[in-house]
Amino acid sequence: MNISFYTSRTGMIAQQQGMNVYANNIANVNTIGYKPLRPSFAECIYTLQHPPREEWQTGHGQYISKTDLMWGQGGLVLSDQPLDFALPNDGFFMTMDRNGDTYLTRDGRFSITQIDEAGDEWVLVNGLGDFMLDYDGNRIVIPFLMSEPRNEMVRDEEGNIIEVRVIPPFRTNDIDVNTLRDMIGVYNVPNNWGLDQAPNNRFVVTERSGEPVPAFIIDENGERRFEHDKLEGMYEQSAVDLAGDMVRIIETQRSYQFNAKMVQVSDEIMKTVNNLR
Repeated sequence: MNISFYTSRTGMIAQQQGMNVYANNIANVNTIGYKPLRPSFAECIYTLQHPPREEWQTGHGQYISKTDLMWGQGGLVLSDQPLDFALPNDGFFMTMDRNGDTYLTRDGRFSITQIDEAGDEWVLVNGLGDFMLDYDGNRIVIPFLMSEPRNEMVRDEEGNIIEVRVIPPFRTNDIDVNTLRDMIGVYNVPNNWGLDQAPNNRFVVTERSGEPVPAFIIDENGERRFEHDKLEGMYEQSAVDLAGDMVRIIETQRSYQFNAKMVQVSDEIMKTVNNLR
């Protein structure tokens, strides 16, 4: 058996899988809050080519042992949208889908939607329609600004004031952004590298990552003090290093070509040997 044939074959498979990872990173260069993956390659088993000589070992190619999430900070872009929020830290927003499953995300582009027919209750959602959660794990009901109380003069036909009516405060259509910013929950996990990526720009908690905890502490007055800032009117760009991934694409392509060449050479050697018999 020609070991070089199968060794080069494993190299081709590993480089193709690595190419898939880099291509996915580049495809998400404009995905808000995206964190790229980095493949880690490892050697396959070693065997003794000539048993009497223990120092004579032969390898059997490579494989991808794991992929790591790269947690570099993406660029922060000013959007001037009051419902856009960016996290200049290691925290996460938490979402809940319609099935009650929770996820973590770095995508801070939000909107509002009503959840009752009367239109009295509006909640904060992301682009998927998932509910955004506060620090207690509850859906965020949008706070609206209240109008100022005012007096209304009632006059008679001659213009004389006959009554002063007090107009009580009422809810306006303007969002209280400052209050909303404090309501949006930010969570930490003990081990970011233990999270798994999920579709739609989300992350799934695993045993390796640990459970998410709200990012606040209780001060001596019993008040919550938030550990992370949220930047209003901004969002975080993808953290993909486009130039770096392009270089790695070229390296992977060259490695794949050389492995393919070794498969061809090994096959030609075997043909030559068979023809000599």
